Formats: sequence, C-alpha cells, structure tokens
Amino acid sequence: MSRFAPFENSASRPFAAGDFVKLRRDEPGPIVTAFAGDWGQVSKVNRDGSLDLTFAGYSRPRTASSPRAMGVPGRIVERCDAYGKPLSEERGRHWAGSGAG
Repeated sequence: MSRFAPFENSASRPFAAGDFVKLRRDEPGPIVTAFAGDWGQVSKVNRDGSLDLTFAGYSRPRTASSPRAMGVPGRIVERCDAYGKPLSEERGRHWAGSGAG
C-alpha cells in the first residue's frame, strides 16, 4: 500500500508524512485545535485522507499545550515551506543573475 493519501489535492501530488502544510481555515468541528494560519509537518496520513499534524516547533512553541492536531481534512491545508510560506508564492520566482550573460 502506498504511503500517500488516497486523494489528490487540487491537481498536486498527495500528502505524505514529512510534508509541510499550512491551514487555510480553522479545523471544522465542535473542538477546534488547529486554526487558520497554523503550519507544521504532517506526521501521519490517515486512510481517510485526513492528516495528523505537528505544530510544536513550527507555528507553535515546542512547549505548547496543544502541540499537534489529529484528523485534519487535507482539503483545508496547502503546502508550505518550514517557515509557513506557501509554496505557491515560490513558483515563478526568478533569481536575479541566474541566466547566462
């Protein structure tokens, strides 16, 4: 069985453990532990496509009382770098002086 979730996220590859993601909106449900703007690392991809995320050491201090969220729907997150910056902002960026001549 693949380590990837059984779904595609807006024409991108499925999420995998170790990916960095940022929440686009608050986690749904009566008890909210993950909020829009939180970012961290995927610790586990569940069979239903939901994600277990670790926020401590990323958007939250390592000593946070709520260091992770479990069962976050993959549809409410977007890929980001280890600093919470969405990868979509990196696409199309050209470094000065990277061309010949």
